[in-house]
Amino acid sequence: MFLTIILALIAGGVMQGQIATPGYGGPAVSSRGLRGAGARGGEPTNIRVYGSVRGVADDGFMGVGLDQNGNITDPGTLFGVEANVGAYGTREWKKSRLGLDYQGSYRHYTSKTYYDGSDHMLSLDYGAQITRRTGAIFKVVAGTSTLPVGGVFSYGSLDPFFLGVPINDVFNNRSYFLEAMGAYTVQIGARNSLNVGGSGFAVRRQSKVLVGVNGQRAFSEFSRQVTRRTAVGVSYQYFHVDYPRVFGEGDVNSVSLTLRRILNRYWTITLGGGGMKTDFAGVRQVTLDPVIQELLGQTTGREAFNAVNYIPMIQAMIDRRSKHNGISLMYTRGASPGNGVLLLSRMESASVNYTYNSGDRWSASTTASYYNTTGFGSYSGTFASFGGGAMFNYRFWRDLSFTATADVRRLNVTTSSFRRVGSRITAGVTYSPGAIPISLR
Repeated sequence: MFLTIILALIAGGVMQGQIATPGYGGPAVSSRGLRGAGARGGEPTNIRVYGSVRGVADDGFMGVGLDQNGNITDPGTLFGVEANVGAYGTREWKKSRLGLDYQGSYRHYTSKTYYDGSDHMLSLDYGAQITRRTGAIFKVVAGTSTLPVGGVFSYGSLDPFFLGVPINDVFNNRSYFLEAMGAYTVQIGARNSLNVGGSGFAVRRQSKVLVGVNGQRAFSEFSRQVTRRTAVGVSYQYFHVDYPRVFGEGDVNSVSLTLRRILNRYWTITLGGGGMKTDFAGVRQVTLDPVIQELLGQTTGREAFNAVNYIPMIQAMIDRRSKHNGISLMYTRGASPGNGVLLLSRMESASVNYTYNSGDRWSASTTASYYNTTGFGSYSGTFASFGGGAMFNYRFWRDLSFTATADVRRLNVTTSSFRRVGSRITAGVTYSPGAIPISLR
């Protein structure tokens, strides 16, 4: 999951995406990240429901355990069938907006059926004008999943700035996650706005080998609309994380400056940079003094430590939206609360996403991403993953469509020789009533 690169912008009305409400003349009601719940690549859509049945081939599973040769478990390629139900879209009123994304799935394999399971994810956001100069937004995301490749995280509907969502988990192990956020915006004069808010989040992982996380966050931002097309802002964020079942906690303070420029009716560019201070406490293994070794009969021990680091924050984002397609390119550098193996970590990520909907028969999307995270203190392992995916949907008769997806991720652990490639391919029939082809990512 991505973290604080200008996370304080999450509610910055003019600095990030805005919820446009008809007749709304007050301050912008902001939407965090690249897009709000219910949005797809082009223009906003009404609520769409769908159901599908697909054949599935999963490869490169990583179970939390070792085989008889001492290697991490790999069951090989698994073939099966998967049923999906879901809904996405937006609903607007005079002074408010609701965005919805839900996907639920159940899969059954022809062999090794103990890998059968279900995955669910719900994302909601609600924005409203309170007075002429004030507005608020409330967002929540919750779910459970065992698939770090494909599955509910591959559909692009998730705000990547949520801290409590295990997007970059390593193992095929069940996780449960929840995050709730609220923000309040005040317009000051014709050009300025002030935004404050907070959130809480939690992740629990089924295996006792993997680490969960609890967290709280507070943020504020002041932004100014310099011209009709240009806005600048300064933001501050604080968040705290701690880890159930292990000794460790961290505090992160960050400050950033941002520039947002609307190039034309389609293209928008956002640039941000700043600094971050991380204060992390944990336990590390140390070599004992020879005298203590002789006394205790062991060469190593464990000690508590505290590490303070100062790291740069960078964000660059280019976003395009039109009636039929959308494209976004993003680079971020900052910190991550962890992935179940590492705790608080340095993070670097890059992604590109493209979606097209013909408005008549078919829709398609593609994505590529890079993610690198390095732990602080004695948790100094480095995980690097490279991934990509694609979806194609063709309506062949009334409300029935043929849908195919492909996702792949390569995981490298740079502090060891471990390498693993995971992939997922699905193909089947989707039912969704509506005037335009459904867009699942």
